[in-house]
Amino acid sequence: MNEGIIRKIKSVPILVTGDVMLDEYIIGEVDRISPESPVPVVVARDRLRRLGGAGNVVRNLISLGGTVALLSAVGNDSAGRWFKQHCEQMAVESFWLKDDRSRPTTIKTRVVARNQQIVRIDEEHVGYISPELEAAIIDDVRSVAPQVQAMVVSDYGKGLVTPSLLKALLSAARANGIPTLVDPKGMDFTRYRGCTYITPNLREASTASGVEIRDEESVVRAGRILLDLTAAIAVVITRGRQGITLVTRQKAETFPVKPVEIVDVTGAGDTVIATLALAVANGLSIENAIEIANLAASIVVSRFGAAAVTLEEMVLALNEDHTGSKLVALDDIAAVLRNHRIQGHGIVFTNGCFDLLHAGHLEIIRRAASFGSVLVVGINSDKSVASIKGHGRPIVPQAERMELIAALNPVDYVVVFDEDTPLRLIEEVRPDVLVKGEDWKGKHVVGQDIVEARGGRVEFVKLLRGLSTTQLIRRIRGTD
Repeated sequence: MNEGIIRKIKSVPILVTGDVMLDEYIIGEVDRISPESPVPVVVARDRLRRLGGAGNVVRNLISLGGTVALLSAVGNDSAGRWFKQHCEQMAVESFWLKDDRSRPTTIKTRVVARNQQIVRIDEEHVGYISPELEAAIIDDVRSVAPQVQAMVVSDYGKGLVTPSLLKALLSAARANGIPTLVDPKGMDFTRYRGCTYITPNLREASTASGVEIRDEESVVRAGRILLDLTAAIAVVITRGRQGITLVTRQKAETFPVKPVEIVDVTGAGDTVIATLALAVANGLSIENAIEIANLAASIVVSRFGAAAVTLEEMVLALNEDHTGSKLVALDDIAAVLRNHRIQGHGIVFTNGCFDLLHAGHLEIIRRAASFGSVLVVGINSDKSVASIKGHGRPIVPQAERMELIAALNPVDYVVVFDEDTPLRLIEEVRPDVLVKGEDWKGKHVVGQDIVEARGGRVEFVKLLRGLSTTQLIRRIRGTD
């Protein structure tokens, strides 16, 4: 696969329906066993909330640059309100999210210590939604279907994906000539009959086909059975470290995944189906879509929690393996840094446009790295640079600036932000040390109050005289 294939993916509208939930992580430390019972005592240090279930598919699609109509339901409770608010923050209309007063929002709480999940607590009500709620969502499907380029059914078996809703979805997809991708649940795959692509994992494929999967031949045999059961164009079987196997009526092919250090496989299937959907909706072949999905999955499993990935991160990971792992989405950086905090690492943050990288930038980054164990660098996006610097800036596009900064040895993580200031990013990073150039002394430093409230500090680094991007541009243009 080459970079050009990834670059073909553009923002297109996708309809997502399925069971949504709230993923909650309680991060802590264990240093003793309870005197009440032989169980570890977890001292909670942090708490993280994420969109889960079909919501994680939405989050992945948004991170990849797609636009989403999410048709689902949440409980009329605080978790449901949080879910809707978070959707709005990602520019996903919560208008389509119904309130289900008959059940609470599903919550999955994972207790984690030293990067190990100790226990998962599920709060849920399983059972089909009411006929009234079902009818309302079916009406929405018929209204939205003509406006999208693909449909994703994310079935977690909690009860939203009823037989009637499935029938309406598949019928609307056929009527509008768009592909339907299904992440299935349960033993009976005939309920998904008529979908375009279905994406079971190995266990799901084995259970639904009745084939004990032990080798390549049995994987293909299971896939052929699932093809007959679903009448799909292709079965896409996700196999973890063994990659993804594509089974069609004409062929079977396994696409290997890039070997990575796996931190957490949570939500990897959501990343795969989101990437497949966006790629297929852009007209890419299913083979190319799988290659891209494999790359996306290899990035997210190297991160903690249900993570997401961007196209730029994939491009850089494809071209420069050692820098690709440094690129983290803004929504993921807090989770990534929790691993370091558990190990007692000091977190340092600095930021800039880094347009026309020069020795002054290198000096700030070197000095910043000396103040702690982990250096996070925030980079203004192209949109942000244009807003701050005006017409003609940046000179160097965002993807190249990211690659240049990630290639520097002192840098551990690179995060792009769209706003004029890095305030939101600093809120996510919560650094122990915030580093700025000495020209900021005596001025209001964005994020300083956040850092100092946590017992951190601001360090001012001496600038190299006569070095700035603006001055370089003037000299190049002969206007200095």
